[in-house]
Amino acid sequence: MSSNWILIISISTLLLLILGSVPVSFSLLTSGTIGMILLRDQGFAYNTLANQPYATTAKYTLLLIPMFVVMGMLVLQAGIAKDVFGFSAKVLRRLPGGLGFATIAACAGFAAVTGSSAATVATVGRLSISEMRRNGYSAAFASGIVAASGTLGILIPPSVVLILYGILTGESIGELLLAGIIPGIVSALLYTLVVLWRSRTDIGPQFVLDDGTSIEASTRSAEVSSAIKVLVLFLTVVGGIYTGIFTATESGAIAAFVALLMLIWTAIRNRGFKLHQALRKALEETTEVSTMVFMLLIGGSIFTFFLVSGGYARDFAEAITSLEVNRYLIVALCLLSLIPLGMILDGLSMLLITVPLFYPVVTELGFNGLWFGILIVKMIELGLITPPVGINVYVVVGASPGLKIEDAFKGIWPFGVMDILTIALLFSVPGITTWLPSIAG
Repeated sequence: MSSNWILIISISTLLLLILGSVPVSFSLLTSGTIGMILLRDQGFAYNTLANQPYATTAKYTLLLIPMFVVMGMLVLQAGIAKDVFGFSAKVLRRLPGGLGFATIAACAGFAAVTGSSAATVATVGRLSISEMRRNGYSAAFASGIVAASGTLGILIPPSVVLILYGILTGESIGELLLAGIIPGIVSALLYTLVVLWRSRTDIGPQFVLDDGTSIEASTRSAEVSSAIKVLVLFLTVVGGIYTGIFTATESGAIAAFVALLMLIWTAIRNRGFKLHQALRKALEETTEVSTMVFMLLIGGSIFTFFLVSGGYARDFAEAITSLEVNRYLIVALCLLSLIPLGMILDGLSMLLITVPLFYPVVTELGFNGLWFGILIVKMIELGLITPPVGINVYVVVGASPGLKIEDAFKGIWPFGVMDILTIALLFSVPGITTWLPSIAG
């Protein structure tokens, strides 16, 4: 059987399994195994299955994933999100569309300590959507703010997606985390422009918390304390890497320990707080998320090994780089191919399938790997709010009883436009992405 037919069979198997709702990790594992059996023999496939999972996961840098995940889960259990939202709303209440600005700020702040888009959307969405609707915001607009702002969780460090990109490509994880800061700020600022534009019709005079008390009457000390906690965790991760005090992996462990101390302090301050239950839930959720990520890594490594063994990755890179077209057009086409993938796959799956093919092409054309990584993440962010999958939109609907999915998708389009503008800006001006890592280096 020719190598081309083997590739067609393997990719067809992958697509059929994904469309059949088989988890992407097992779809990648199965299609890669079938490809290796057809390419060589069963012995070759069995040896790969015996060795590749360990070789992929037994890496010191992968400790970052459970460390950052547990840090986010501990912060989530400490209930910091509500106070951060209240603090943001109080500070920004005088501005037109202040509650929308507060939601974006809370999402950015919470994303900076969780690294999870879904967790950010679910947590902040529960707090903010009902408040925005109570203050005159339409259901579509309120859900759009939360769904779009939640995407910042995979761009602003710490970010599991950026960590995996670094592992897949060999780029410095510390530099990747730093590279995401300015693009994350730019994205948040462009989202605020949408809120400012829409605030002419969607704005109310009074800010009210879930418990029925006004923000003016809420506990100021708790809000300020939570905002400081978020800042401390962010500086622990970014400041330590930037100054060289510790490595990216060490920053994850230290930040997780600081988050644990914050949870214990919360239990001390609140007598009714059940510390053992909070710890148990945080560890259970950390185990679930980390297991999912590692299974995706294993499945992706098997499929990538098949592509490399068959010479497909090399042939693809040679074919693309030999095209006599502008090199920026090639990168643009690589990025555009992520849009249809984003309609059917989650962000980690998109990363594991495309990066092994695209990264060699982009670097061979002379582009910066950090720059391309941030562009990939922004495309994944766009996929998180793009129908028909749009995971963030579905999370918003799940966190907001009574919200219709059609309303949620209706409200997301202006933020999708801003994401496209951000991608165009980062594409045209690479220095926005590479400046901070360059001065840190």
